[in-house]
Amino acid sequence: MTVKALIFDLGNVVIDIDFDRIFKKWSFYSGVPVEEMQRVFQIDAAYEQHERGEIDGTEYHQHLEQTLEMGLSYEQFCEGWNDIMVAPIGNTVNLLDSLRDRVPLYALSNANTLHKNFWEKKFHAELSHFQRVFVSSDLGSRKPEPAIYLLALEHIGVEAENVIFFDDLAINVEAARTLGMTAVQVHSPLDVENCIAAHF
Repeated sequence: MTVKALIFDLGNVVIDIDFDRIFKKWSFYSGVPVEEMQRVFQIDAAYEQHERGEIDGTEYHQHLEQTLEMGLSYEQFCEGWNDIMVAPIGNTVNLLDSLRDRVPLYALSNANTLHKNFWEKKFHAELSHFQRVFVSSDLGSRKPEPAIYLLALEHIGVEAENVIFFDDLAINVEAARTLGMTAVQVHSPLDVENCIAAHF
């Protein structure tokens, strides 16, 4: 295949994330045990609406207050919510740096505006390798829905068969493959490195 673009998920592919950090921070402020939050919290309809940009951060905060009963201020909610992002994954970021002049690089992330605003400041240098970061809350669709992939491909201006897509979730990888992309499930930076070595 002729590779004309690479598309990377962000969470656990370019940026290390840890959901438990959210619960620990919220527990610190609220006194609600981490285990209770883990038991009640769900990737529910409101979570998905937040990622599609259908509800904003204040509305999602209100939803969580109804379900988790934490008694957090909006600022405390945001602080914990953004604590999910730990640090850039160094090996992959170094690889992006080596590739940026050889092939167009893009990111495609299921994320909300709060996370987007946070990473644009904290990880500006690392994300500058991408020509564009596509975010579900901007596009009104989230992986594995076909629309988000098609919108990204339309903007990039390449055919699916000329794209390699990297994501940590099997369901998102399978959706990309169904649309004709070469897609790699990322368990560690080595999965990215091996694929790049095979094609470049």
